[in-house]
Amino acid sequence: MQKYHKIPTLLGIFVLTAGLIGGILLINARQQIVTKAAASPTPQNVALSNLTDKSFTVSWTTAVPATGFIKLTGAGKPERTILDDRDKDAGSQNKWTVHYVTADSLQASENYKFVIGGDNSQFDQNGSPFLAKTVPVLSSAPQSDIASGAILTGGGQAAEGVIVYAQLPNGQLASALSSSGGRWAIPLSVIRTENGDSWLNFDLNATVYAVKADGGPEGTADAILTTAIDKPAPPISLGNSYDFRKSKEPASGNTAKQSVSSGSPDAGPSGASSLFDFSSLGPVIPLNEGVTLDNPKKEGEAIYTDKPEFFGSGPAGSSVEIKIESTNPITGETEVDKNGKWSFPATSNLDDGKHTITLKWTDTAGIVQTLKRSFVVNAAAGQPAFVSTPSATPTSKPKKPTPTVSKIKPTVSPKKSMPSTASGTPKSGNLTPSLAIFMVGLGLLAIGIFSTVKSNKNFN
Repeated sequence: MQKYHKIPTLLGIFVLTAGLIGGILLINARQQIVTKAAASPTPQNVALSNLTDKSFTVSWTTAVPATGFIKLTGAGKPERTILDDRDKDAGSQNKWTVHYVTADSLQASENYKFVIGGDNSQFDQNGSPFLAKTVPVLSSAPQSDIASGAILTGGGQAAEGVIVYAQLPNGQLASALSSSGGRWAIPLSVIRTENGDSWLNFDLNATVYAVKADGGPEGTADAILTTAIDKPAPPISLGNSYDFRKSKEPASGNTAKQSVSSGSPDAGPSGASSLFDFSSLGPVIPLNEGVTLDNPKKEGEAIYTDKPEFFGSGPAGSSVEIKIESTNPITGETEVDKNGKWSFPATSNLDDGKHTITLKWTDTAGIVQTLKRSFVVNAAAGQPAFVSTPSATPTSKPKKPTPTVSKIKPTVSPKKSMPSTASGTPKSGNLTPSLAIFMVGLGLLAIGIFSTVKSNKNFN
């Protein structure tokens, strides 16, 4: 009898323990989901195509939706920001996983440098800008020849916004972006030879070439086509490989890239891999040509001291003018040290409330750049903060026609660490399920204890 009444107590302890463990697991799971969601917008498979004497196309994909553009310099002209082709038409920037930017109104046979931008970040190639050179002006193009077709999703629906690349033997890379109906069209007749000095000469009825479709996270597809069956070509579904030299049906699995005997009249080189030399322009990394502001890291960030220290990074030796708009404005100047870091301590206390800091510097191209960001001082909260170093005081600079500024060099490194807020602070898990299980456990524990005491009284 006594053992029977102890079962609820044991059950309550078990549920209580399970509730605590379950709550911890739920919190960890939530944090893992948040971490996985913060995927990188780093460009992948960056490609240069459609080179002409006046334009070229830069295309890439990202693992998550992001804005996309390129910053172009060259031919002695100021830097230009060029938006995705679809954003040009819409008049506003949107987020895509497949990006397609056409740089036009260029000069023939000129070298151009560019970096890729998106979601407040910029990317280059192993620390250097990407390079592109327009081709010379040629006489009228040969007889028109346009390849076309349709791109489908794995489920058979029209795939919009997929990059379709075409690679003819000994020719430059050509590309197009599929329309809302999944349609694509690439003028083969205007493809240049590899050096770009002449039109590519090919057979309009028997040339074998390769096609690759890149839908980013939606998948890719590749196919071998001939100029005899590409007006239009058979539909291509993402996730598949095709060889249309013998049949208009997709090959099973990866057997599409099988070798073809040299005796076949339209075989050309054996295998699609030898026909399609598409490759990315190289690894991309975050660009750090400009000056960054790491405290405050984001717009409207709260700072928990009335005398903060502002800091960031930039090219070593760069001079950065700083202006803090407050009741009593603070102006000054600092220099980026040899390690690419700069700091600037507030020289007077800032009132609680909203303030603005503006950075001004001259970039490597000789163009004056500015960065403006607001922040909120909330010293009363008593939270940890980067406090201005007392020994770092400004020294006067010679008077200029413009307002006088003072120059400061960092003397003490910050001793407290602050997590980056570039991608947002991970949100903690939801405690509601844990608390519910915890309360159930406590309830069962109370019932068990009550039942045991009552049983003992009855027994006595």
